Amino acid sequence: MPYCPKCDMEFIDGITVCSDCGSPLMESKEAANAMKRKAFEEELKQKMGAFQAQYLAESQEMTDLEENPALENDSKTDSLKNTPRSRPSSGPYVRKSEKYDDLKSSASAFFIVGSTLTIFAVLCWLNILKLPLGLMSRIAITVLGIASLIISFWSSKDAKTIRTQIKEEEEQTKRLVTWFTDHYAGSRLDEQLLSEYGELLPEELSLKRWELIQDLLITNQDVEDPSYAELLSDEIYQKLYPDEKENYNGEKEYIR
Repeated sequence: MPYCPKCDMEFIDGITVCSDCGSPLMESKEAANAMKRKAFEEELKQKMGAFQAQYLAESQEMTDLEENPALENDSKTDSLKNTPRSRPSSGPYVRKSEKYDDLKSSASAFFIVGSTLTIFAVLCWLNILKLPLGLMSRIAITVLGIASLIISFWSSKDAKTIRTQIKEEEEQTKRLVTWFTDHYAGSRLDEQLLSEYGELLPEELSLKRWELIQDLLITNQDVEDPSYAELLSDEIYQKLYPDEKENYNGEKEYIR
């Protein structure tokens, strides 16, 4: 029976135009649904292809940067110097290299999941896989697949941005550690602590040393992120006091 997809109405044979909206009628409701499904499948394929192409391009660009670091000089992404100052944070500082690895792993994982779900959804929509899945189940799988690809895409872009900041962060850390060890010696810090607190137990001395190092960094080098200052303090502490070691829980242990 002739069918109007806009008004969702069927007509008797012989009628070619919808009496309500004036649109041409389709051959049948089944034919209209088949056309809608075909249009949806084509749109789905295009979106999937675009996400996959973009992801592969981003992955290739990151690979090129890893193989040839000189390409970073041509990057237009913001570096650490162009980003706002870090806000104070009570959590542990995460290095840029660690963030990059995490984002890259997440991007790969979401790409695999998204591609698998999207391909599975396409096969179901095309009835190549004849599974007892309802309309809502197919839509849910399709949405999850596309959402995973979107997350993969943005994780890949974030990883690319972080990749350009790794070298500068390493250079900044090296510069700050070198500045401190060039201007302060462990014996000098101990003399200052002795004049302020007198004799201290080994555990108390270790804690006061660490706090003093962090205070000097924040005061003299404008290190405003406490978590980054803690990371620097740990590295400096190990250089100034090589006869001490650090436990896994972060507490200093004095070696007699």
